[in-house]
Amino acid sequence: MIIGLVGKSCSGKNVVGSILEKNGILVWDLDKMCHEGLEENAEVVTKVFGCVSRKEIGDIVFSNPSKRKELEAILYPYLERKILAWKASNPGKVLVINGALLYRAGFHRLCNAIIYVDASYEVRLSRAVNRDGISGEAFLLREKSQADVDYRDVDYEAPVYVVDNDEFNFDKLNRQIFILCDKLGILKMQYQA
Repeated sequence: MIIGLVGKSCSGKNVVGSILEKNGILVWDLDKMCHEGLEENAEVVTKVFGCVSRKEIGDIVFSNPSKRKELEAILYPYLERKILAWKASNPGKVLVINGALLYRAGFHRLCNAIIYVDASYEVRLSRAVNRDGISGEAFLLREKSQADVDYRDVDYEAPVYVVDNDEFNFDKLNRQIFILCDKLGILKMQYQA
């Protein structure tokens, strides 16, 4: 079973992923895998972008949609090969793929279910400014680049389960994930009140 874990920037996907991981569920962070993909495709990436620095490439793709598409054309096939290879060699096991751009990449079609981590724009902006030290303008560019993430705007073609992370409360978040894992039949975690 493959489960997609999505949500917009600073919604708390990684927190949810770490809770799942700590409870024995395999979670792949597609952002980290993209970093590996940059290294494994360094020659092509350097030819297209003039560098392989994640920060420099990030600055380019968040402000230039055509360059973003070029990067996606390099990285998405790499990621899909990895996911399909895991699926073929692990029948009956559970993999959660954590990636905001699951829909854009077409990986939602590989998923049996989607976990959508939801938080308001204001909360996510506050987290981005405080955690990442970015400006409101830079966050708005990120937001615009993720127009195809919200389950209310796209059809993920699989059941979508929403986790509310608007007001970070670890106990509430943990309880939601426990209930969700029970619904999905992947309950490995022990709920602690």
